[in-house]
Amino acid sequence: MRKFLLTLLCLVLISCSSGTTEESVSETQAEETTTTESTTTTSTSTTTTVYEEPPFALDEFGLEIQEPPTEIKEQLAELMKFIERRIGLEFIEEPLYDFYTLNDYQEYNALSFLDDFEEDYEEGEWERAVLSENMWGLNDFTADQLLNLQVEFQRCFSAGSYNLLDKTLRVPIKSGQKKLNFYEQRVVVHELVHSLQGMHFEVSEWYQEMDDLDDFSNYPGIRALMEAQAEWVEAKWVDSLDAYDRQTMQAQIPNISCRVQLPNYFYIPSDLYYTYGPILSREIINKGKMAALNDALGEYKRTGLTNLPTSEQIYSSEKYFANERYDVIEIADVEINNFELIDEGTIGSLDLVYLLQDTIGPIPAITAAVGIGGGSWKDYVDSSGNLVMTVKISGDTSADLDEIYDAYILWGDTQKRFTEVVEQYNGVIYKGSTNVWISKQNGFVKLVLSQDINIIDEISSQLGDL
Repeated sequence: MRKFLLTLLCLVLISCSSGTTEESVSETQAEETTTTESTTTTSTSTTTTVYEEPPFALDEFGLEIQEPPTEIKEQLAELMKFIERRIGLEFIEEPLYDFYTLNDYQEYNALSFLDDFEEDYEEGEWERAVLSENMWGLNDFTADQLLNLQVEFQRCFSAGSYNLLDKTLRVPIKSGQKKLNFYEQRVVVHELVHSLQGMHFEVSEWYQEMDDLDDFSNYPGIRALMEAQAEWVEAKWVDSLDAYDRQTMQAQIPNISCRVQLPNYFYIPSDLYYTYGPILSREIINKGKMAALNDALGEYKRTGLTNLPTSEQIYSSEKYFANERYDVIEIADVEINNFELIDEGTIGSLDLVYLLQDTIGPIPAITAAVGIGGGSWKDYVDSSGNLVMTVKISGDTSADLDEIYDAYILWGDTQKRFTEVVEQYNGVIYKGSTNVWISKQNGFVKLVLSQDINIIDEISSQLGDL
């Protein structure tokens, strides 16, 4: 269940941006003339030889990296000084950066995602992740269809990126230009903030630890604060421009859209990062200035992964300032004929919003998510790849638990894919191609999802102990 929520290696930082690509080629021409004589005609043919300037550098995929001229390097130095003044930290070393044409930048995002795909997903794991999305009602895509959409999402979503592991920022610019325009500078400011964060807050270390654990449950909250700081500095840089320059910058924003319609739920984590994160960060800065936000971003250096902000804290500043943590929820194993436990993990606020928002709307989904006590899940699979998912969630209070339960019932009632609804086994069963049992008992909301209704009947005596 967790795997389809894993965030990608390359941070995408500004959404839905685009640009045009220009290519310049240095040419020299030499003409060679040949004369052929006959009794009737004389003909002349011309052969043109084109000389192409060799590329400045190629990346690991053979894509051309644009050479930054001295003027751009000088601009980068000035932008770094601006960032240092705003954040109160200095760049420890020269940032790493690669500039691409827009087409090559988008191609890099797609190719790097595919390059890591086989490493990120074990055999059969992607198919199981897609089946999980199908069963939750997020889509009805095949594995290949969803992969193609994910690739397109990487291709069209970002205007710039900072890679957490190779610590390189990547930004598209026009080929051959001497200086960054205002819009490109704005993107670079955002990415340079991430580069500075990487130098001070052990970003690559906490990401690598999550990757080694194959558990990214601690990722959304810290990612939201990283984006919030970059958004804040970016906004201050835009404010430093006069009205004419801001108008010019608006005209420089590339105009491109994704080539296919992407599902709305793809963007739900981005709402956490770019909407709720900045709201919380303003409160943090108002209370303790930028030093307080730097302190929050440096939490990993002090206490490791366990005290990083939760997604619930990002949705609710009250939870953040109280440092409310998720409860550890123990979910029992169930015995199912011919099925074995394949994976397990925890549930946070973003998981609830991700699964519910497209069906019940953002306000009910987030209301339910803010108030979660904690949650756990287990996945079981048989030799044919069929999947059974069990979920157990607590609330901070009985009222919070009611909101979570009501949200899941609304989620079930709203979907036309369920052909029958029955009350059974101290809960409600929604029947269809996926069968879902939802119950509220003993202080928990419990769910079981199965493609075969007979499995819910088979494990009915175990549901109370889930």
